[in-house]
Amino acid sequence: MDYHQLFSRLNEKLSEENLQLHLHCVGGFVLEYYGMKATEDIDAFYESTEKVEKIIQEIGGEFHVGTSNEPWLSQAVGEVMSHSKTDETIIFVESHLTVGLSSLESILIDKIQAGRTKDVPDIAKIMKKLKIESPDPLLERFKHTDGSADPAVILEAFSLAYGEEALKNYLRKNPKILRLLQ
Repeated sequence: MDYHQLFSRLNEKLSEENLQLHLHCVGGFVLEYYGMKATEDIDAFYESTEKVEKIIQEIGGEFHVGTSNEPWLSQAVGEVMSHSKTDETIIFVESHLTVGLSSLESILIDKIQAGRTKDVPDIAKIMKKLKIESPDPLLERFKHTDGSADPAVILEAFSLAYGEEALKNYLRKNPKILRLLQ
């Protein structure tokens, strides 16, 4: 996806309508930006209006990306992803559009909390990229939460990132972790 071209065109259309927009991108697009995954759409937090959604749909038609049911730019992530501008990296700024990304750390935490099987490979890639070479910091972080994060997701991702032997060695040294999995 040529996001720079899409963002430039979005800026032009926003300018024509005298609208300002800030996108805070999350999810798979952040992984694509860092070269870790390809995605067909951009999930972001932004102030949605009828005009903004119409512009997004028009640009999708111009560039043949997205559909009316699944636009190329969507804010359909509110239930899964968190939103914090404190860890935002700005990647695009023009007259009427600013685009920022959540940090990889935030994406990692969101994906662990979601606990979806489809996110395990992404969690593994982020662990490697961030050089998290042990499940301990992630298990510790979620030990004091409401219990919504499944430790098995973290261990499975660790195994994908560093191999089954690394997981076996970790479990041999930390047998009490097995209790978390029951």
